[in-house]
Amino acid sequence: MLPLLFALLSALALQTTHAATVFAHFMLMNSYAYDEGQWKTDIAAAQQVGIDGFALNWIPPNCQGDESWAVDRIDDAFHAAEDLGFKLMYSFDMSYTECDVYWNQTFMQDMIVKYAGSSATYRWNSNIVVSTYGGDQVDDQYGDMFFQGLKDRMKSSNAITLVPALTTYSMAAQTDPSKAAKKLISEYPSIDGYFNWQAWPLDVDQNITASPDLAFQSALKNAGKTGPYMMAMSPWQYKDLNNGNPLDAWVAYSDMLFPKRFQQITANDQIQPDIIEILTWNDFCESHYIRDLPSQDIKAKDYVELGDMGAYVWGQNHAPWRIIAKYYISWWKNGSPPPITMDQVVFWHRIHPKGTICTGGSSSGIRNNAFPEDAVFAWALVSESSTISMSVGSNKYWTFRADSSGPAMGMIPFPAYVSQSGVTPEVAIVRNGETVHTGKSSQPISSACAWQNFNPVVSLVGDGINSGPSASSY
Repeated sequence: MLPLLFALLSALALQTTHAATVFAHFMLMNSYAYDEGQWKTDIAAAQQVGIDGFALNWIPPNCQGDESWAVDRIDDAFHAAEDLGFKLMYSFDMSYTECDVYWNQTFMQDMIVKYAGSSATYRWNSNIVVSTYGGDQVDDQYGDMFFQGLKDRMKSSNAITLVPALTTYSMAAQTDPSKAAKKLISEYPSIDGYFNWQAWPLDVDQNITASPDLAFQSALKNAGKTGPYMMAMSPWQYKDLNNGNPLDAWVAYSDMLFPKRFQQITANDQIQPDIIEILTWNDFCESHYIRDLPSQDIKAKDYVELGDMGAYVWGQNHAPWRIIAKYYISWWKNGSPPPITMDQVVFWHRIHPKGTICTGGSSSGIRNNAFPEDAVFAWALVSESSTISMSVGSNKYWTFRADSSGPAMGMIPFPAYVSQSGVTPEVAIVRNGETVHTGKSSQPISSACAWQNFNPVVSLVGDGINSGPSASSY
């Protein structure tokens, strides 16, 4: 009887370890004003859509001034996560080259050990999971020997499973997946798993494929690696540091990226990662946040100082994208699409045509600025057969059909002429000849712009439109 019980418990433990898990990348630098209560607010909003944990991205201490406050924020995060049954893992940002302060193994070990006993610490096969952003670009400071040294320090009492995001390999895999994956395994034998950071097409105007994910996952398996394969999901990519460097101003082809990428894990013939990580919860400056916009009130607990980059963030709500995430996360975790009980159309668009000359920002210096389509994009969930009608300016009543069998997608181009006063997209759900829901975007599309802006604004028509971050519709 005991051997049978042991076998059942072992099988259950294995199943639990490899259950579908969802993390969201969290930029710790944007939590300066947080307290434990604010962490709980963010965690509850993430849990509402099926996110199981945050990967805490933080830069080397004192690289950009005194950042000792980050340790206090991490303390609050762990306390909040323990109370709410949420998971946390470190994502050490090892990409910084503009300072002479780098991560060191002693401090990293101390911070990992500090929370080794916490119920919020995410583990894989009993090991503490440690991730990174980078570690392959600052070769004179990091590299495989650095990673192996950290693992050796930890193995006696708090062993870690190392799952880094080594970005040069992820980018190389966009052109030659098999070669990049084999090179990764050869040059970084210390890793246990891999996090493929590249969630966006790399300088091409076409949707990203799952070929790199399949290559990395296969290479890990063939090498006998026991760590998880983590796959990145992201709704968008646009950043403009406005510093004259074209490498710091770019947009990726992202028009329908979020649902198309999610479909790769919900289709049986695509990739099945161990973990997905959404990029990101709150990286506002790269336009791929799904969190509510932070407060601009310096006294608020979610206040964030964005500087010039606030010019393309403030007013650009992305929260309705969480509806898309919630649907596909539920599908992936449960193995079948969830029932559709509400009528919801999520739609998004940029706020000026891509050819518009704006008074601020990098203007035509933005890489890939011809890629985004001047259009409004929509993703619809409806409980009954419906027609989704879209209008913007002189383009009226473009339609697509949707029903309760699953999501439907449609689009409508910007009109040929957009005035400075602008035109506001409008979306309606029509059923049996009657309009059951209608609404307008929170922002117009205009040819007058104070900043070159490729960051979209996301809106919702239908049930839950007045809901906050913890509402059931999100």
